[in-house]
Amino acid sequence: MSHLNETVARLHREAPLTDTHAHPAMKAYLFRRNLWRRYRSSMVLNPFASRADFNRLESGGVGIVWSANYIPERQLLEDCFLLRVISALLLPAHRKITTGNPFDRLLEMMDAMEREIARRPDRVELAKSVADLRRIREAGKIAIVHTLESTHMLERDPERIDVLADRGVAMIILAHFYDNGFVAHVDGMPEDLWLRRLCTFDFGAGGTPPLTDLGRELLRKMVEHRMLVDVTHCTPAARAEVYAELGRAVPVLATHIGVARLRNDPYNLTDDELREIAASGGAIGVIFMTYWLSPDKPGNGLEVIWQTMEHIHDVTGSWDHVMLGTDFDGFTDPPDDVRDASELPKFTQMLLDRGVPEDDVMKILGGNAMRVLEAGWR
Repeated sequence: MSHLNETVARLHREAPLTDTHAHPAMKAYLFRRNLWRRYRSSMVLNPFASRADFNRLESGGVGIVWSANYIPERQLLEDCFLLRVISALLLPAHRKITTGNPFDRLLEMMDAMEREIARRPDRVELAKSVADLRRIREAGKIAIVHTLESTHMLERDPERIDVLADRGVAMIILAHFYDNGFVAHVDGMPEDLWLRRLCTFDFGAGGTPPLTDLGRELLRKMVEHRMLVDVTHCTPAARAEVYAELGRAVPVLATHIGVARLRNDPYNLTDDELREIAASGGAIGVIFMTYWLSPDKPGNGLEVIWQTMEHIHDVTGSWDHVMLGTDFDGFTDPPDDVRDASELPKFTQMLLDRGVPEDDVMKILGGNAMRVLEAGWR
């Protein structure tokens, strides 16, 4: 980080800078990427770009990554001929999505990520507990934490939580694009995305019970194994039932999301929900994708990211519940002014320029994420 401002570098190191939602594992598994190589990083939605490889993480001073493991739902290919063609041209990725057991594929993805970590054990390490996190950071290495995006990979079997707990999974995002048998989902794909003009997706958003009996069983298993719950992609009704089911027993998370007051969409959280999550001791990770943050969908994102975080602060009364959840490498369109992890120092400098005290900057960068892990993980 020698090229970084000294103050920014120190804050990233001490916080430590934590991205609570990024997808390096998906690139490592689907595209057989060596995460220690540099691949192209563009300013447009490009599924082949690399935004959270290890070199970019190191350049940006990132200390902890919550690495989201996600096997794309097969319905995406069934609903979209273009995706079927693209996938077929990428034969290894196509087979991993369309064949085999989704849960087994999930474990393979975790294996692939761990193989990339093992290439340079002197610079990065997998954390399976809070104690691991502290030890890895004290050694000056990047810590990777396994998380899951979507429960469809569980194939309606809550008992698989036992396996994931043994693998060190810290958190599960309950919903994604399609029905999973546990919880209802919103339409999680931007309406103006070019792909939607070429494909007819049948997401069936909101067409299932908000929280099924199987979903309640899943939540009980997650709490039993000290695995955090993330309500991103859930419908407002589903989120309300999750809050009620969990009570204040564990912190609730929404790791890559916006706020409804600034961008009115069921995907985003209302002010009452911001207060509910804060009351649980949880936190909200602001997504680095302007579509979900502003109806204007500006190319540059720092301003609307700031406005979203400031709103969370104003509603909850402090900076204690704000995090970063970039969604880098998640087949998303990042802001033009922060297109990958190496450019995250711009975000930190913006917080300082806005007058946020250093102690609060450190909370936003990683302190809040660590506090939530300490309260709800192992």
